[in-house]
Amino acid sequence: MPNRDDIILAARSWLGRPWRHQGRSSTGVDCAGLVVLVARSLGLADHDVSGYRRTPHAGRFVAAFREAMEEIRIADLKTGDVILFADGISPCHVAFYVAGEDQPWIIHAHALRRKVVEEIYTADWQKIAIHAFRCYGVAD
Repeated sequence: MPNRDDIILAARSWLGRPWRHQGRSSTGVDCAGLVVLVARSLGLADHDVSGYRRTPHAGRFVAAFREAMEEIRIADLKTGDVILFADGISPCHVAFYVAGEDQPWIIHAHALRRKVVEEIYTADWQKIAIHAFRCYGVAD
């Protein structure tokens, strides 16, 4: 059974890979694709979010994550959990959460940076976090 550190190691293996809308391979991945491929690689889920536009339809995007993972409170985030962010009112971006020793981090495929990055989970990111999810079958 994979643990939280396994999720982060798998996510970090994607750092620097190119961003591509709806990408699901080593040649390019978007934020949802990163979550899907990391979960699959660890045998955690085989459910995908697909067919969305650059600004995904809110209900469909959230529902897909609710089908594949357990929804949790944002205040209960632990390393390896997934955060869903909203741009305006539409949920449109996801990232893995990393509880750092001094400050939290996120790992995500970032469209503007055109690649998978790890960065500080700043107050700006925290303001737009609207849902959090935990993969089923992860050991604490």
